[in-house]
Amino acid sequence: KMACLMRSAVGARALFARATVHSVAFSRASFPGQARSFQSTPTTRGGTDSHDDVGGHNGWLFGKNPDVKHEREAWEIPYMVAAGSSILILGVGLTYKPKTSIKVWALDQVKKQRGEA
Repeated sequence: KMACLMRSAVGARALFARATVHSVAFSRASFPGQARSFQSTPTTRGGTDSHDDVGGHNGWLFGKNPDVKHEREAWEIPYMVAAGSSILILGVGLTYKPKTSIKVWALDQVKKQRGEA
């Protein structure tokens, strides 16, 4: 067992020494004015230019010409009616919902005790 522990300790020291040597090499290469020796080709950021013409970019918002009148699709009118009615129902429901806060309940209790209600 002792020999196994000694081997693992020696292996760990060697691994740490290699990692330290590599980190020093990388840090030395990153000083200003020094080129990185392990980089052989320049990197291109942002991809290539081969996909620029896909989709037919014409410069208009959503690709729609602002001079051409929009033709409604079959789903647009039912969608707008449903959205508008749900907003209206939500607004009326939230306006007339019952008051359930503790302050309203306490005020009602005080009015009952005084005989005002």
